[in-house]
Amino acid sequence: MIKIHSIYNQKSKQWIDGRKDIFSRLEKEITNDKNIVWFHCASHGEYEQVNKLISQYKNNFPKDKILLTFFSPSGFNNVKQNKNIDWKFYLPLDTKTNAKKFIQLVMPEKVFFVKSELWYNYMNQLSLCKIPLYHVSSVFEKKKFSTRSSFSVEMLSKSKHFFVQDKNSLDVLNNINIKNTSIIGDTRFDSILENIKNKKEDQKILDFCLNKTTIIFASVWPEDEHIYRRFIKENSQYRFIIAPHELNYCKKISKLLDIELYSEFDKKTEKNILLINKIGILKDIYKYCSLAYIGGGFGKGIHNIIEASANLKPVIFGPNHSQFIESNDLMKINGAASVKNYNGFLQKFHKLISSFDKKAVSNYIKDKSGATDQIIQYLKG
Repeated sequence: MIKIHSIYNQKSKQWIDGRKDIFSRLEKEITNDKNIVWFHCASHGEYEQVNKLISQYKNNFPKDKILLTFFSPSGFNNVKQNKNIDWKFYLPLDTKTNAKKFIQLVMPEKVFFVKSELWYNYMNQLSLCKIPLYHVSSVFEKKKFSTRSSFSVEMLSKSKHFFVQDKNSLDVLNNINIKNTSIIGDTRFDSILENIKNKKEDQKILDFCLNKTTIIFASVWPEDEHIYRRFIKENSQYRFIIAPHELNYCKKISKLLDIELYSEFDKKTEKNILLINKIGILKDIYKYCSLAYIGGGFGKGIHNIIEASANLKPVIFGPNHSQFIESNDLMKINGAASVKNYNGFLQKFHKLISSFDKKAVSNYIKDKSGATDQIIQYLKG
């Protein structure tokens, strides 16, 4: 199906092309290397979740080499090599043959799967080779993940340890007699706080937002248009930043609204909408804005809201957010709001702008940090 889709979809084509001759490339680059530790992420968001963990791991175990794999092109294409990462590859499809060949070539000492990555053949092969597999920032929901079948229990029982985000996830695993679990929270908080501490400035964004109240619509999809298009048209007193989740959505937005492209912006513009047509800079933009609307909530689920909250900005998102622990937590302390329609957005917008509890959100973010250190201490024994 992906091969057929790749005929007319660039992302699917990259997914296929990135896996061509992957084993010959792996063999050429990795064979005979020792002390390999393998981190696997689905996409860019999961990488951001463990960026700090990879850095801390390298600091504490400097002799180990890091292999980073991705399932999605949006992760592989947008994560640049750095001093902590020795190799970056796509993960071959989860077949028995692929898993066996991959593990035999790499022979990692340890493996870390991030959040929701559960690949049976790889997990089985790692177990057969007695290679410890750790799950980082995992979340298990009773209604979302069937743990009653013998297959599910067998798959999960092959792992060395689960570092889960909350007690509910712990209970789900304990109920099927999996006790090798720890509640450590979400490593994303550590990665995001590290990024904020680095104080990376974006002069273009700074110039655009200077002395202006700026609202950002981040990680948006077409499903979010009924919110941001109308609000922008009815509120010309503000400046707006739009950052689509997929870059190919920029073309449509450019036709819908009178925008200035980030790539072409240079200090001054008469337009009040800046369209971000570059991947990887969103996390550095929130600090310049007064409020963030995060997309995805009218689709499969909201995108990362922690980045905006860690920059102490009020956050609004759509109704599909219940599977994200932080969304419910932040709503309880008047740091965020969920909306079902445009009228709801207007109401929550004015309420959050005037009554956002910055101190409560700051304390929440600080309390949620520290997961990375807990994992490192566990690994050090």
